[in-house]
Amino acid sequence: MRYRVFVVDSSRQVICAAKLDCIDEQAARRRAEQMRGEHDVELWEGDRLVAVFQGARSDENRSDRLS
Repeated sequence: MRYRVFVVDSSRQVICAAKLDCIDEQAARRRAEQMRGEHDVELWEGDRLVAVFQGARSDENRSDRLS
């Protein structure tokens, strides 16, 4: 199955994108989650948003809002 992964900044602007060919959604989720770092990672199958994996900056922004 073909998926697309987007690394996005805090404004949801795409920083980079990649195509993933995975056997199933579970495999795609694992691979996309491995790409998570400083920024959020979105996993898409066609026009369906499968998952969002929050990066370190999202965690920092969430802490700032709670302070």
